[in-house]
Amino acid sequence: MITLAIVLLAVGFLYAVDHSWPGFRRISAWWLRRGEPLKDRVRHAPLTYLYLVLLTFTTWLLANTSEPLRKAFLAEQSTNLHELSTNPVTVLVRSAMYVSPAELLIWWVGFSLVVAPMERRFGWQRVLAGFVLGHVGATVAVAYLQVWLFRTAELPVPSPVLIDVGASYGFCALAALATYRGPLRRRLLWAGGLVGLLAAGLLLDLDWSSIGHCVAAVLGFVSYPLVRPEAAVHHEARVRARRLYRMEH
Repeated sequence: MITLAIVLLAVGFLYAVDHSWPGFRRISAWWLRRGEPLKDRVRHAPLTYLYLVLLTFTTWLLANTSEPLRKAFLAEQSTNLHELSTNPVTVLVRSAMYVSPAELLIWWVGFSLVVAPMERRFGWQRVLAGFVLGHVGATVAVAYLQVWLFRTAELPVPSPVLIDVGASYGFCALAALATYRGPLRRRLLWAGGLVGLLAAGLLLDLDWSSIGHCVAAVLGFVSYPLVRPEAAVHHEARVRARRLYRMEH
């Protein structure tokens, strides 16, 4: 109830500011001057912010659920071997829809700084393709590696209720794709920083998730055709054509 009350108050505040209600006119005037660039940024990266809103909603929903029920539910949405072997397509989609409350703010910042600029430059279709490639490709690669190791080394099969959800594989692929933006020095620094972070993750905590992050990044690095300069030119031409059409109609 407290969360719902906060949401309703926030919506009411935004509505009052947008409609210049008495007592909110100074804020409305400031928002007209400063808020338009922000709205424009959000408007031109719809997929990024729709996804973040969806993550926020699912995180809020699960945060208000009892812990046993939450764990059981997330286990069914996870890309563990049990779920991948019984319902692979559905679980690959659903697993990207849930993150922990501790991660949510990190993803808002990360997607706004890395993914949204890519969507504005190349379009939502290419960003979605990069995310899906990283999320699905890394998940499937790790699953095959697990099966191979369990068979050859005769290791015990992991628990069927293992929780493995999140947006990190898709984000790693898009972060790797972001290497191809900007001048050469910036590209080298970005790629070096990303590789350094992934290597640190492997050294500090070698597990299936850290391996999956590396696989996703490799998939992003080899997906240059998604963000080649011609793709940006083509997207900009489509955006301009759409604007002209709206102006004429």
